[in-house]
Amino acid sequence: MKMKAWIFGPGKQYHFFTLKKVIILFVLVLLASATLIFINYYTIKTTSAVRAYINGESEYSKGQKDALLYLLTYIQTEDQQYWPIFKASLDIPIGDNLARRTLVNNGSIETIKKGFLMGKNNSDDLDKMIWLFKNFQSVSFMKEAIQIWHDAEPLINELSAIGDEINNKITTNTLTPERKHELIDKINIITTELTQRERAFSNTLGNASRSIDMYLFYANIFLTLLIVGSLIVYVVIIINKLVKSEQELIEKNRDLTTINREMDTFVYSASHDLRSPITSLKGLVQLTLHENKEPKVEKYLNLMNSVIEKLDNFIKEIIDFSRNKRIAINAEHLSLKTIIEESLAQNKYLPGARNILIEKEINVDTIYNDALRIKIILNNLISNAVKYSDEQKNNRQIKVRTGKSGTHYIIEVEDNGIGILKEYHERIFDMFFVTENNQKGTGLGLYIVKETVEKLNGTINVESQKNIGTKFTIKIPVINEK
Repeated sequence: MKMKAWIFGPGKQYHFFTLKKVIILFVLVLLASATLIFINYYTIKTTSAVRAYINGESEYSKGQKDALLYLLTYIQTEDQQYWPIFKASLDIPIGDNLARRTLVNNGSIETIKKGFLMGKNNSDDLDKMIWLFKNFQSVSFMKEAIQIWHDAEPLINELSAIGDEINNKITTNTLTPERKHELIDKINIITTELTQRERAFSNTLGNASRSIDMYLFYANIFLTLLIVGSLIVYVVIIINKLVKSEQELIEKNRDLTTINREMDTFVYSASHDLRSPITSLKGLVQLTLHENKEPKVEKYLNLMNSVIEKLDNFIKEIIDFSRNKRIAINAEHLSLKTIIEESLAQNKYLPGARNILIEKEINVDTIYNDALRIKIILNNLISNAVKYSDEQKNNRQIKVRTGKSGTHYIIEVEDNGIGILKEYHERIFDMFFVTENNQKGTGLGLYIVKETVEKLNGTINVESQKNIGTKFTIKIPVINEK
C-alpha cells in the first residue's frame, strides 16, 4: 500500500502543479487581453479626439485668415458688403474661444457644444473633444495646447475691436489715411502672431498624436508577446502532459494486453479442462440410465443429464467467445455446405432433433473466409433452432440457405419454432439476456454470434413472430484474396 501511495502521490502532485500553472497562464492571458483591449480602446479614443482638435484648428485658422482678408479688403475698398462676411468668418475662432472658456470654468455642456459648432467642428466629434479636454487638461501636451489657445484669444478679441473701429469710421466717414495705415499695420502684426500660435497648437497636438501612436505600438507589441509567450508556455505544458499521458497509456495498454492474454489463456485452458470431467459425467449418467430402469431414478438422472448438458453448452460457448476474441481472422477457402453438414450432425442428438425436417438451399458453397468463425455462427444458430422448436407442431422444420448479394455472402437460418416476441428483438443479442421461454440457454449464444459476425465486419438481422418462427439473416462481406 505504501508503494502504491508513493507511486500515485507524485502523479497527483504533478497534476496539481500543472493545473496551477495552466490557471496562472489563463489568468495572465485574460488580463493581458483585457489590458490590450482597454489600451487600444482609450488610445484610439484619445488619438481620435486629438485629431478632432487638429481638424478644429484648421477651421479656426481658416476662419481667422478669411476674417483678416475680408477686413483688409473692407478697409481698402470701404465696401459694406465685406463687413458681414468678416464678422461671420471671425465667429469661428470666437466660437472655439467660447468653448474653451466654458470648459475651463466647468460650464454647461450645451454652451460648450454651441461654441464648438460655431467653430465649424464636426458634431460627431464634440463628445470626444469635451472628454479629452476634461481628462487631459493637466497632461503636458494638452496643457501646452490649451495655453497656446488661451494666448491667441486676446489677439482675436483685438482683431474684433479693430474691425469694429474700422466699420465705425467707414460708416461715419471719419477714417483718415494715417489711421488706415496704422490699423493695417496692426492687422498684419496680429496675423503674424496668430499664425505662429496656430502652427504651435497644431504641432503640439500632432506630436502628441504621433507619440500616442508610438506608445500604442509598443504596448501592443509587449502585450502581444506576453499573450503569445503565455500561449507557448501553455502549449509546452499541454504537450508535456500529453507525452506523459501517452507514456502512461502505453504502459497501461501493455499491462492490459498482458492481463488479457493471460486471462484468455486461463479461460480457454480452464474451459477445456472442465469439459473432460463433464464429458465423463455425461457418459456415466447415460450408462446408469441404460442399466437402471427404475422410474424415479430415471427421472432424476434425466434432470441431472439436462443440467450437465446446459453446463457443457455454457463451457463450449465460453470457448467460442474466447476464440473469437483472441484469435485473429484467418481467411481460407472453405465449404459452407460441409460446415452446415457438420453443424447439423453435431446437433442431431439434441432432444427433439430427430423429429425436425432439415432443408438446405446451398446457392453458394466455396467461399474465402474464416472457417472457425463461420462454424461458431452456424453451430449456435442451428443449435438454437433445435432447442426452441415448437413441440406442439407436427411439421417442425429448419431451413438453412446460402447465397450472395453484391459484395456480401448471405447465410439464413429459419425455423418454425416458438418464435420471439417483438419487444425482445433488440435485446436477444445482449450478454446473458434470456426470455421467459428461454430456459434451455445461457444467454451467451446469440451474443457470441453477434460478436463473431461483427468481427467479420458483417451484420445480423432477426425476423420473428411468437408461435410462428424465427429467421436469422447473416451478411458477411466478401474477402479478396491477397
